[in-house]
Amino acid sequence: MSQSERLQYIDTAIREKGIVTVKEVAQKFEVSPRTVKRDIEYLRERINAPVEYVTHKKGYCYSLPFDYFTYKNERILLFYIFLTKLIESPTHFPFIDKSIIHSIKKYVKAQYLPLISKISYEIEEWEELNIALFSKLFAALRDNVIVTIQYADAKGAATKRDISPQHFIHYEGRWYCIAYDEHKKQLRTFLLSRIKDATLQNKKQSKVLSNDELQKYIGSTYGIYKGSSGQKVCIRFYEPVSNIVKKQVWHPQQTMSQGSDKMYGNYIELVLPVYHPQELLGKILRYGKHAEIVSPKEIRQQWLDAINEAYTRFCQKK
Repeated sequence: MSQSERLQYIDTAIREKGIVTVKEVAQKFEVSPRTVKRDIEYLRERINAPVEYVTHKKGYCYSLPFDYFTYKNERILLFYIFLTKLIESPTHFPFIDKSIIHSIKKYVKAQYLPLISKISYEIEEWEELNIALFSKLFAALRDNVIVTIQYADAKGAATKRDISPQHFIHYEGRWYCIAYDEHKKQLRTFLLSRIKDATLQNKKQSKVLSNDELQKYIGSTYGIYKGSSGQKVCIRFYEPVSNIVKKQVWHPQQTMSQGSDKMYGNYIELVLPVYHPQELLGKILRYGKHAEIVSPKEIRQQWLDAINEAYTRFCQKK
């Protein structure tokens, strides 16, 4: 029998009996004690299972709750469906080989295969990726050379830039290239969909940043909840939206409480650190009248201004 079957047995024995011995597993699968010990080391090192030896019982148990194998079949099924959907979008996995998906499908148990058509995973909007352009930028990153691009601003006007690609990042359906601007001598972010043309130069990059420098830049640039100088934001969600939000995790450090307003009824109050308020505003405005930014005052005012501007533009008579 395979190692995966032995690992499954070890896990089941520990969960059901609280202990499993090397002798028991060796006899069950007709393998040597050394093979069983290697399996246990695999559990510890590769799967991070909290397996420990109990001297007085001469066996192994879990020192902490562990459920990796408990829902293994369900996890493999969902992972397969997730990847299958992502591969349909060339912007998420532009170079993935479909044979990889087929190899993963082999791990889905036969009784779970009919469920594939019963589960859907929908992806939000995305921008199409120009793979030929991506390949040129990737070559510049690989070979540490400069690439000349024609980069369009928000209104479509293009300017010539000499850049040194340092990192690619996919964020909210869009691909970005973090590059060193050879003229401005600083890191800049370029949206790939705005790059109209790219030409590789036979000239080495003037600066290659370390991974620590890049990660610091990424941490301060991407994501509502990532950065170096955030502030606590309080948001109230009213029914029926509150019933959905109360089950969500927006940030590891968030706190959630319940309350009631005489005018608007019951609500869930979410407090969390935010580093990029503009992204948060867009997220909250999606909930319409069912969400309210309570504090701090400046972010609440930005939220109110956005509502007023939309009302003035589209609702007031001209």
